[in-house]
Amino acid sequence: MSETDIDPLRRALAEGALLLRAPELGTLSIRGKDRQTWLNGMITCDLAPLKAGQGAYGFAVAKTGKILAELRILIDDDRLLVGAPRDRIAPLIEHFDHYVIMEDVELEDVSAEVAWAVAHGPGAKDLASLARAYGAIAAASVDSSGKGGALFAFEPAAVDVALERLERKGSAPARLAEEAAWEALRVEIGLGRWGKDFSEENYPQEASLEPLAVSFQKGCYLGQEAVFMLQMRGHVKKKLVPISIEGDAEVPASAEITDATGKVIGAVTSVAKGPEAGRVLALGYVKYKHATKGTAISVSGRPAVVS
Repeated sequence: MSETDIDPLRRALAEGALLLRAPELGTLSIRGKDRQTWLNGMITCDLAPLKAGQGAYGFAVAKTGKILAELRILIDDDRLLVGAPRDRIAPLIEHFDHYVIMEDVELEDVSAEVAWAVAHGPGAKDLASLARAYGAIAAASVDSSGKGGALFAFEPAAVDVALERLERKGSAPARLAEEAAWEALRVEIGLGRWGKDFSEENYPQEASLEPLAVSFQKGCYLGQEAVFMLQMRGHVKKKLVPISIEGDAEVPASAEITDATGKVIGAVTSVAKGPEAGRVLALGYVKYKHATKGTAISVSGRPAVVS
């Protein structure tokens, strides 16, 4: 994709809203009168103050504090809709069901009934308020990128037309982006992706997503002690960081990252061509002491810097 093609999308992300289909998300429906308080005790974000029409971004974590699934949550009048990677829906239901004891909670996989979309950017919240008029089952202002955001659930047959209407009607510049464009832009803004940059092997803090996905003020939840202790310790052993690499040549997605002495300190997870000629952008894990912005490193022997 050329810079001419991607520039309007970059502007929408910075000034308005970038709309994205999210076919990778399956859907868990949670009903029952105890649904919200129960789920709040199972995840990292705080649902306690939220009402119907609102939403949240967070994680389900194991007792060890490692991520079980990335979650996008919409609070509807009579249920919670939880978006998670499709291959995590069945394990998530099994995990959650183990902790439903006396609570009035019903879990159901409704992935075939829901199509998800997300928006990133400061104007995304305006689109959330329009979405129901355009056929959304549920929608809310939910930031999952640090740029502002919104989350939408549609019936599968309605999603494409609804997104086209939202693209035309937003008060700020709104653009619908395809997968390849979003891959480049998310690397530019330093945003990790489930299954590519973080997984069940990682803690939220390693993925650099704790500011968006973890509440350190809420009450107890499964895995809280481990997540909290990592935070109180000051840092994790490794961290996902944005990297700027000299040169235009392609970089392998698993390229080694080394320090000034040539010692291996991590590996690249995602790569994209950036807006600046002669630079390649990447995401990768480095040891914590090398994670500070401006730290000089090397990627596949090429000069690079944590950006």
